[in-house]
Parts: sequence; structure tokens; C-alpha cells
Amino acid sequence: MDSLRTTSLSGELNRMLVGSYVDPALGNISAGAYSQFRPTDVTTILDTDAEFDSAVLQLRYDFYSYGAPGETVQKFSVHEITEELNFEDDYFFNSNIDVDINSIGTAEKSIDANTFKTELEDTDADAVVTTRIKLDNSYGQRLFNAINPNDTLYTNFLYFKEQFKGIAILPTQADKVVGLGNLDTNTYLRVYYHSGSTSKSITFVMASCVTFSKVDTDRSGTELAGLNTFSSDFTSPTSRYIQSGTSIITKLDLTKFYDYMDTIPELIINSAEINISGVDPSVDFQPIQLVSINMLGSDNHYNALDSRQDTLDFVSFNGALAVSDLSKMFVADDQGSNKVFSMPYSSTTNSYSGYPTVFFQKLYDLRQKRYPYWSIVSNSPPMGKAVDRSVFPKENIKLRVYYTRGTLNENP
Repeated sequence: MDSLRTTSLSGELNRMLVGSYVDPALGNISAGAYSQFRPTDVTTILDTDAEFDSAVLQLRYDFYSYGAPGETVQKFSVHEITEELNFEDDYFFNSNIDVDINSIGTAEKSIDANTFKTELEDTDADAVVTTRIKLDNSYGQRLFNAINPNDTLYTNFLYFKEQFKGIAILPTQADKVVGLGNLDTNTYLRVYYHSGSTSKSITFVMASCVTFSKVDTDRSGTELAGLNTFSSDFTSPTSRYIQSGTSIITKLDLTKFYDYMDTIPELIINSAEINISGVDPSVDFQPIQLVSINMLGSDNHYNALDSRQDTLDFVSFNGALAVSDLSKMFVADDQGSNKVFSMPYSSTTNSYSGYPTVFFQKLYDLRQKRYPYWSIVSNSPPMGKAVDRSVFPKENIKLRVYYTRGTLNENP
């Protein structure tokens, strides 16, 4: 799919991705983080004898890691964005943004995937791991020179972002993709200066800014090498795939379900189970933890509430669909309450399974208008905020329907 938004919005997981790794099943994966920044306080007046010292970018890891196991060194470079980012625009995993090829800072960090996994699962969230990157003095001096509470080019962000369009954090040597907390208080760009013998600083943050991740992939040498167009069916020879960072989904065609159910005039579905077995249990590339199912149109685009007919379709399912992710229509949990149905991964059986019984009953009840096309997508981690993937044999997706035949009463 080509519509995977990675822009961080309020109310959802805010995460920037950076790094790279090689996946034998899905190829070379590389992620870069792009963000604007803004001053936290535009009222500070610099002393007349203030002199610039340095500019430092600090990034806090949110402990997401995907790729090589163990502890290895990751290297990054920082570049100035040369194309203005706009609040009105969405940015996607494949958005191309111009950056200066010359870096304004470099850093390296030793990252232990096992420690990151432990901390990510720790609900206390008290550990802090950061990387500090000293930025080029000429860039820092430009920022320092711009600090002026009486100048709207500094105080008005609409003007500020024209002068300082943002930064891109790109991998130079890596075997993992890691997550950065762009809204964390330990993530900032800070300009240090002194007045006389007193050291001072001005802080810039990424809050209320355009922030997104770009994920590139090279699938040559894999059975997905021919997957190079968007929103088109691609039949890989042996396996089916889902990848949350490069927008790969597995399509479900329920035509045969309809064909079979058309032979039964009346029925009640007692239980409907979807099971996906034989999921690749790779330790290095752990499967997606939760997957969900959402509706596709005949053009292979996600069906959203974009028209009156879409709304009528949604209402006709009477609670068997849930609206989420910018009004995309997902299969709903049988418990209702607009909760999205999801299938958890079992590391014991290397499989996904779930029981969307109410949903399949609705498909049967509404069979005069068919809804055959659906997709299996990553639910946790959310699409666009990670690069987790799942791989399973193409013949291992099963739908089991248990039903009771009804008896037509021909007499009034």
C-alpha cells in the first residue's frame, strides 16, 4: 500500500525510526527520522555580551529495536532538511524530502537489543538512554544568531521553519532499526552560550512540529523482488507477508466463502475462526504481536468513510465493523464498543488465531451485496511506527465456520 502515514499525530504513538538491517526474507531495510524543531521559550533576551559556545542534539531512545540481536554499534549522521515541511500535508513511509548531503553532526551508540526489549516491556519506564550529537559550529552559530524575541522570524514558528526547516537523522552503519521519542523531554536541540563567566542555554524541541519516518527497502534477492508497484496484487511463490514499516499487507479474498454460503438459504453461524499457522518464529525478526483485518475496495485501497455509501455500508454491519486509523473500516471485536478485532501471535504454536463470529454472520446476512476483499495488517506495533514483519506459508491461512442450518417455513 502507498498510503502508510508515518507522521506523528497527537493521541497516537509518537516515534521516529532510524537504522538499518538485512532481512533474508524481506531484503535490506533502512529508516531515517525527519523532524522540525522550535524554541520552547521565545521571550529570552540575550545579553549584549553573549557568545555562542556549541549546539547539541540529544535523542532519547524509546527502547524499540528490530534487527540484529545482541550488542552492536550503531552510527548516525545528522543533516539539515532543505525542503519546507507543512502542517497541512501528510508524510508517508516513502515520502522523499530534500536534505543537505553534508552532515552537521555524527554519533555512534552501542545498543543491546536484549536490554532494549527488557526495557520496552518494563511498565515502570524509568530508564533513560540517550545519544548526544555535537552539531557543526556554523549551524549552531546560525541558530544562536536567530535568537531574538523581538523578531517574528524567530517568535512566529511559521516564519522560523522557513529559516530552519528541520533535521534528518540517517543511519551510516547499523544492523538494527531503533525508536526515538520525539516528544520526550530528554529529546531536544540545545544551543549553549555564555555571558561573561555564566553559562546559559536555549532549548528547541520537536513538539507541535512535523515529524515522520522514511523507510526504504531493497527486496532484490528475495521472492518479493518483483513487488515494486503499489496497490496491486502480487502473488509470491511460497509465502505471505505483513510488514508494518514498508506497508506490505496480505490480502484476503472471501469470494469462496460467499460461493459456499449462497448454497445455504438460512443459517446461523455458531463460530467463525481465522487461523494462520506456521508463522516464521525467527528470533532476530520476531513476528508482529497483533494483526487485524480491515476492508479493501475493488481498487485495493483501504475503504474509509469517504462517501454516503461508505457510511451506509458501515451502518449496515451494525457493530461488526469498527472505525479506526483515520476512519478505515476494521473488523470489530465480537464484544462491540467499536473495538478493533485482533489476532494475537502465539509463540507456543507459531500462529495467529481469532474468532470474528459476529462479523462473518453479518457477511452472510448482507450477502446480497458482497464485501469480498479484506487485508491483514499489523495492529501492534501500529503500522508506520515500527518495521516488524510476519512471514507464513501461503496455504496456512484457514477460515473455519461452524453453523446451524435453518429450516424454511413455507406455511404462513
